[in-house]
Amino acid sequence: MAQTPYRGLSIGLRIVSVLLFIGGLFMIFSGKPLILRMMMHPPASEVSTLLLALLKEMGGVMIMLSVMLFLAARDPARNVAILDALILGLCVLAITPLLSLKMLDIGKLYPAYLIWGRALVRLLLAMVLLYVRPPGRLGEQGAGDGRQWT
Repeated sequence: MAQTPYRGLSIGLRIVSVLLFIGGLFMIFSGKPLILRMMMHPPASEVSTLLLALLKEMGGVMIMLSVMLFLAARDPARNVAILDALILGLCVLAITPLLSLKMLDIGKLYPAYLIWGRALVRLLLAMVLLYVRPPGRLGEQGAGDGRQWT
């Protein structure tokens, strides 16, 4: 069996892909009682039909991201653009809950230390991915197999 130079990154991407797939299925097939239990028992009026519909749509997006990461895990050196998008997405997802904490006062639903902790974990994961990504400038597309487009 040939050793790939980015075997650790490939295994990590596959693990994240499986976790995202399971989370996406959970989001699609969960109902209101399960959501109320998983969200640390918010008031029932806070979980509306619109929120449940958006949660199911986000489940579809999570499954789509899971498939992209699974396919990128086969050869991370050729799929650097997907890794760059994942790193940028993690940075954005680290900032948005902090904005929500300030603008929407979601501190009454979740403790602020959990929101800050989640943001820091996402930033740490983005830094680890940035460290282990294949070399090259950020956003640079590799030459691939050497074929020219005409």
